[in-house]
Amino acid sequence: MIWIRKRRLQVIAALLAVLVPAGPAAAGVVQRSTGLWPDGQVRYGFGPGVTAADQAAVRLAMQSWTTAGAPVRFVRATTGPRLIILRHQSEDGANRCRATVGRSAVDRPPPRGAFERPSGVGAPPTARSFLILSGPCRHRVLVHEIGHVLGLDHEHERSDRARWLNVRRLPAPAGTGPLALAERETLWQRNYSIRLDIPASDPRAAADGVGATARLLFTRQYDPCSVMHYLEDPTHRRRGVDLAFTPAARAEARRRNCTLGGSGGRISALDVAVLARAHTTRR
Repeated sequence: MIWIRKRRLQVIAALLAVLVPAGPAAAGVVQRSTGLWPDGQVRYGFGPGVTAADQAAVRLAMQSWTTAGAPVRFVRATTGPRLIILRHQSEDGANRCRATVGRSAVDRPPPRGAFERPSGVGAPPTARSFLILSGPCRHRVLVHEIGHVLGLDHEHERSDRARWLNVRRLPAPAGTGPLALAERETLWQRNYSIRLDIPASDPRAAADGVGATARLLFTRQYDPCSVMHYLEDPTHRRRGVDLAFTPAARAEARRRNCTLGGSGGRISALDVAVLARAHTTRR
């Protein structure tokens, strides 16, 4: 009887292994609800105001992903479902280059406040995804934002970041008005808070093993070298947050011979692996 029960459990486990999608094969997070680009083909076009220099910079960042081995192709398109790149000048001139995550199932307008035009002229475009150029977008920033377009989330918003990253909220300067305080809180919730709940690792599982929840595909190994990880940068202090990599993160970067936070736009091998597995499990 005991042998029959054991055999039955083995059969059930084998069936689950076939029926339940596996998570990505390396560090990183892809939310299950994120839309991926069919067959890895990212169709894209440029909106009004995007200069020739902007276009060259965007294409260079796209090339960084394909050169690194990501399972995607970028194809210029003027019609149909696509990614649209827009140039937006923020009122205070700040650099707020950003992107929507993954590919929407339907065409939608750009994020609120991301499309400026003379009064009564034209209308916001609709698209499956947007890349917003605001201020001088450095190469590393563009590579990071295109990672979002491809479906990747922030590495540093994983719940297991404490060993790798120290995150400290700073008090607002004296005299900060309610609008500025609200903006700081919004930035914290969207970019720095823990949003991706990674279960505690099973000590019996391999350190680089794959994990999954109903909401996330993830790996047990945190990747401080991911280009989807924020850098130690004064920009964050101006937003009211101080970020500092831990000695463990620095040791990991030395061991793997990679750069913390994908400095310079260097895409981690694990960034590419997570995309490859995500596309494999969505076929």
